[in-house]
Amino acid sequence: MPRIVVASITALFAGEFVNSFVPAKTKLFTAGQYLWTRTVGSTLCGEGMDTLVFYPVAFLGVWNHHLLLRVMVFNYIAKVWVLATPLTYRIVAFLKRVENEDCYDRDTNLTPFSLRATR
Repeated sequence: MPRIVVASITALFAGEFVNSFVPAKTKLFTAGQYLWTRTVGSTLCGEGMDTLVFYPVAFLGVWNHHLLLRVMVFNYIAKVWVLATPLTYRIVAFLKRVENEDCYDRDTNLTPFSLRATR
């Protein structure tokens, strides 16, 4: 049980960091175009990181390598199979229209290890 708790917390931290980092950098790279690259890319990368961290930390040495790999691949595919890109487009368009804002993380320090407050 302690390994599963540590694996969950560590995987959540790593996966969510990647899930935030990828769309911020992709938005800059695409000059705000191609929202689908941000939504799909962040899901694929974030869930990939979550899967790559969680399963080995939780089950390496408990399950054999073949089973571990099969479970990782199956669960990754299950997590990213249904992407909510069309719904995301509608929500983002609504928020941009209502808030009259479109933010870019040009000067944002995206390191998760900084304790300094940024603007």
